Amino acid sequence: MPEQTDSPTRTVGLWARVAALLVLVVALVLGSAVGNDRWWPIGPMVMFAFGVNPDGQVRSLGIEADTVDGRRVVVPLGAGGIGLERAEIEGQETRILAEPKRLQAVAVAASRSLSNPPGYRVIYLVDTVQQLRGGAAHGKPQRVVLATWQVVDPHDPKDLS
Repeated sequence: MPEQTDSPTRTVGLWARVAALLVLVVALVLGSAVGNDRWWPIGPMVMFAFGVNPDGQVRSLGIEADTVDGRRVVVPLGAGGIGLERAEIEGQETRILAEPKRLQAVAVAASRSLSNPPGYRVIYLVDTVQQLRGGAAHGKPQRVVLATWQVVDPHDPKDLS
């Protein structure tokens, strides 16, 4: 059997893989040290970076609305809904609490994104709190309204910014 020698192509391929690995390791270290959610998948995803006490609470922000026809509905978030993700709402929580008028953007997004927009009259930022016991849900979730906004022109909402 002939003796194998390193060809220039094999050497270049090896060094290319080593360089790619080093770049990835450096990116992961930097992403973990100074990155934020915008660096994903290189940076940390903060929403997964914590543990939950098995006898604690799980909190979940959402948006609800009263429609012009008098129904209370859960505003559909995400790509199939108004286009805003729950994580975006969570990221804006302190701003919404300081300026509830930011919820007007939800009515505007619904009027633009939904095929048959329901016409939101009042929009609520709602925190759903589920108590845990032994790591399992215990009792009914409690809904706490954190902010309320009376929509400007529910039939044809306009951006207030």
